[in-house]
Amino acid sequence: MAIWSTSANDEGFNSRLHEICFKTNLDYDNKLLPWDIIALISHGRMLAKCELISASDAELIETHLQDMKQEALDGSLKMLPELEDCHSLIEDELIKRAGDAGKQLYMARSRNDQVVSATRLFGKDKLTKIKQTLKSFIDELLSFASKHETTPMPGYTHTQRAMPSSVGLWASSFAEILINQKEAIDAAISLNDVNVLGSAAGYGTDFPIDREFVTKDLGLARTQVNSLSCQLSRGQVECQSLQALWGTMFVINRLANDMVWMTSAEFDFLDVGKSCTTGSSIMPNKKNLDPCEIIRSRYHLFTGQISQAQGVISNLFSGYNSDYQETKGVFMEGLTLVEESLEAMGIVISNTSIKEERLLSFFSKDIYATDLVNRQVIEGKTFRDAYIEVKKSLDSVELEDPYENVKRKTHLGAPGNPGLDILKERLANFI
Repeated sequence: MAIWSTSANDEGFNSRLHEICFKTNLDYDNKLLPWDIIALISHGRMLAKCELISASDAELIETHLQDMKQEALDGSLKMLPELEDCHSLIEDELIKRAGDAGKQLYMARSRNDQVVSATRLFGKDKLTKIKQTLKSFIDELLSFASKHETTPMPGYTHTQRAMPSSVGLWASSFAEILINQKEAIDAAISLNDVNVLGSAAGYGTDFPIDREFVTKDLGLARTQVNSLSCQLSRGQVECQSLQALWGTMFVINRLANDMVWMTSAEFDFLDVGKSCTTGSSIMPNKKNLDPCEIIRSRYHLFTGQISQAQGVISNLFSGYNSDYQETKGVFMEGLTLVEESLEAMGIVISNTSIKEERLLSFFSKDIYATDLVNRQVIEGKTFRDAYIEVKKSLDSVELEDPYENVKRKTHLGAPGNPGLDILKERLANFI
């Protein structure tokens, strides 16, 4: 029987329509289940504090909810196909276990504020874990950069060899941009670090409740004040949270793409261990960097998830709309995609080594042309005159020791001084 039915004799919701509209929510609701229960535990405590239910009923309710939370975490309590959502499951199960006391919990709340509350708690937790995973990945990148800090590597513009660079500069370029994502992720965490319980269906309640008590009990930063704004923010917060992670996915997409090319026979700059590569079913010579190809593609899946979230919530009338349920999946899947992509790239980087001799073989005379121009300028020529003279006689450019060339470039951020100590210091303040 649906939670909104008055009796078992009510005409049931069309079973095929239920399957089409609600079946896909099962997995997502199982993920929300523990968070929904956590929110309801605080709600029950608040009802007792406001003397809306007895202390003994509140204690009985919490005892059963704590058990149910653990069961939700270990998977023994989970959604059933015939149930509409996780809120229905909790209510049905609590009443079975606590009897009439369980029915007391369902005042001064709605499934509308319950689902937003559970999603915010889930989002805050997941974003915090993503931030920790990102920090570990940046650590791995900086370790790789430190190991090969001034090892010469050709630098490219327009996908053509351009100037001397270093492995340390290449690897730490990704690390620095990822460090810069901290503020965006912190902003996303802050958007989720709010209490919406007590807003009910979007229009508050007659009950004399204490929303600030729930906020503090859940350990959240603030209460979302306006009841209607709690519904208006549904989907919007999910969308902005995903947008906050766009920069992270963009950077690891670029890194993954570089690695696919740099491990190819045409470049052959890097070597990734067998534990991170695959072979071919018909070509015994193949060693494929599938993980990086998959990460490269997942960036585009992720931008699609952002687009889905944006599209679903546009042009909706104020208040609750069932359209909102379609943001649940893209939000959860998007966060998981980012977290797993970072973990995967960390594994790949930790199993990556460089092919130093191959890197050095790419240092032909022309790669030193710009350095020759710069030296002539230092000796007194104007830059444009030196540029024209060198360009007219590129054959006269001499080979240099690539190690000495890189070490000579010592200003902050140059190939010989990528500023790794500064980046490590910034990373130390990441969490």
